[in-house]
Amino acid sequence: MSCQSSNLDEQEIKIKDNMDRIKHKIVVMSGKGGVGKSTMSTNIAYGLSLAGKKVGILDADLHGPNIPLMLGVEGTKLPSLEKPLQLSENLKVVSLSFYLENSNNPIVWRGPAKIGAIKQLLGDVDWGDLDYLVVDLPPGTGDEPLTIAQSLGKVDGSVIVTTPQDVAILDSRKSVKFSEMVNMPVMGIIENMSGFVCPHCNQRIDIFKNGGGERAANEMNVNFLGKIPMTAEMVEAGDQGKPYIFSQREGVAYEALNSVITSIINKTEGDEEIMDNLKIAFPTNNGETVESHFGHCKQFAIYTVKGEEILNKEFVDAPPHEPGLLPKFLGELNINTIITGGMGQRAIDLFTAQNIDVILGASGKIDNNLKEFTGGELYSKGSACSHDHDEEHSCSH
Repeated sequence: MSCQSSNLDEQEIKIKDNMDRIKHKIVVMSGKGGVGKSTMSTNIAYGLSLAGKKVGILDADLHGPNIPLMLGVEGTKLPSLEKPLQLSENLKVVSLSFYLENSNNPIVWRGPAKIGAIKQLLGDVDWGDLDYLVVDLPPGTGDEPLTIAQSLGKVDGSVIVTTPQDVAILDSRKSVKFSEMVNMPVMGIIENMSGFVCPHCNQRIDIFKNGGGERAANEMNVNFLGKIPMTAEMVEAGDQGKPYIFSQREGVAYEALNSVITSIINKTEGDEEIMDNLKIAFPTNNGETVESHFGHCKQFAIYTVKGEEILNKEFVDAPPHEPGLLPKFLGELNINTIITGGMGQRAIDLFTAQNIDVILGASGKIDNNLKEFTGGELYSKGSACSHDHDEEHSCSH
């Protein structure tokens, strides 16, 4: 083995060891710049820390590292990568700007250099034991987002920030597709700058339209996390290095941000002990055996289990077979896992975006497959069908 290969292996091991000590990992991304992505990253991380969570925030926007400015630590210099900056008892932060001689100097690097820097920030920094790592990504779907997606291991989800304008919504759809392509669940879309709240009369003015982010979320069958209006206080808080959610404890923008953070906590921590309260859906036509043609089944047998104990069993009629409908339908039923014979890759990606695991290779009686799964014998995600099928149509293997 070459020296270079050995060094790469060592780096990957360090990253894995670091990431294994972090319970939940969230990436904040946007399709274009100027939509307030870093503002959302800062407030999400700070809000989680105020909720008593141990949080790290990684500023992975190498060309525009603004997180230090928004946290009031711009100009801070750290001597090495070993220790992040401890901002408060519950919040650590790392940014490339901490290691530059002059933070005003631009980063002029090609892809390999940026990939190497991100891997150092993940592997060489001693993040310690964290409840959450919030990663602020650069806009778009280039080297940095791809490296993060491939290096973090299991990611709880991506939070996609957009504004109501059509051009921003178009780019946010690309972020959703990117997440699906790298098998990263989409936690939801935030519509930032959703109207301006006048500081004098408290009336809301829709400067950049309204509701576009919510419509995009509905069209793409992903969660909508909320609308964050523009306020003079939010702009001022960011410039002064005081996260809005810390400096303001009331108002429509605070309530909207707090709702986003609550949704993130509920979504991530509801999955911590998933096998203790797991909802599993089997496609079936007769209530007894697994139907191999997933998208054409008449009903779903839904089991709620705790370990190997069956807490509840019910049958739900399947909705009409329409593209994109089943992932949303089962997501609204809070299904955690689908167990079926086979499924096309497009369908798998759609369910993954709803944080629903897909287990392939099931056949025969439902009860036997359930017993194998809860006993740890049926766990393979198998191979997606290679034939041309509709989004939810699956074939048997």
